[in-house]
Amino acid sequence: MVDKISAVILAGGLARRMGGVEKGLQLFNQKPLISHILERLSPQVESIWLNINRELEQYEQQFPHLPYYQDSLADFQGPLSGMLTGLEQIDSDYLLFVPCDTPFLPSNLLQKLHTALRINDAKIAYVHDGERAHPTFALVHHSVKEALADYLASGERRLFWFFQSQKSVAVDFSEQKSAFRNFNTLDDLNSLTEFPVKTLAITGYSGTGKTTLLEKLIPKLTAYGVRVGLIKHSHHNVDIDKKGKDSHRLREAGANPTMVVCDERWALMTETKQAVEFSQLITKFDPLAVDLVLVEGFKHEQMPKIQLHRKAIEKPLPELDRWTIATATDYPLARENVLDINNIEQIASFIKGWL
Repeated sequence: MVDKISAVILAGGLARRMGGVEKGLQLFNQKPLISHILERLSPQVESIWLNINRELEQYEQQFPHLPYYQDSLADFQGPLSGMLTGLEQIDSDYLLFVPCDTPFLPSNLLQKLHTALRINDAKIAYVHDGERAHPTFALVHHSVKEALADYLASGERRLFWFFQSQKSVAVDFSEQKSAFRNFNTLDDLNSLTEFPVKTLAITGYSGTGKTTLLEKLIPKLTAYGVRVGLIKHSHHNVDIDKKGKDSHRLREAGANPTMVVCDERWALMTETKQAVEFSQLITKFDPLAVDLVLVEGFKHEQMPKIQLHRKAIEKPLPELDRWTIATATDYPLARENVLDINNIEQIASFIKGWL
């Protein structure tokens, strides 16, 4: 029997640290926060509900296809109130709850929570990022409804305490810690790009020397104390594993993902049926461990970039767009922030200043 699972985006709070605005409707990269979450939740679950208590007309106008409900308890009594009403109103075996202010949530959120819940025979599975719990990301079985109603009737409102009073399990998402970064203030919204880690693309036609430049640039940035990560797109079907090795044999047997570990490094290989979105790839980097992710490829993604061009390249220099922070060439150019493509020290110094 297949479990019936619905998702609920918790957007019923007062957002006091945002000055009382309706948090789920605030724009992030020209789209409401709710829209970013829908993009990540929709492939994981068929039915998605909104838990909202204010600005109902605005939500109906912007998200007319989404069902919604209001807390049955008055006076904005916190996320547990929204969870209880969801359990009372939605006919599903489980409800997957997520907050409205975390636009980077993982694409495997439901899969990992559901697996952990079944393995541990628990009623609640919630996220732990390796340092702290995130109980507003939780998969909850409908059978806890009565216990939750009694807990709230007693005057308690502490979410994590309720979970600990039930048969619950914390699920390790430490490899995706940055996916749970949230927005608490309007300044947070304005200061962050679409991605949880600062990114900088190095773009240019084939033959411009992108890889060679990066090879020289990364040591310079590292010497400045910048912790650099890298994403490189390949147009070929790259396999870092070797045919005949144990890890390759086990992958061929169906293990997915597969992690290979040695004393010097580790690699996680995930088989995908289609190209993975860049926004999902960037969440693999921990913003507490990496200051900058350099990107080679993905030139159509909306992120800051340095354009490269050489006189010998027959194709014309691409036009400036709002994402270009500098242009590196081997000839004079009438643009702002023109760099010498052969002067790695100058380029590194510019990036350090930009950071």
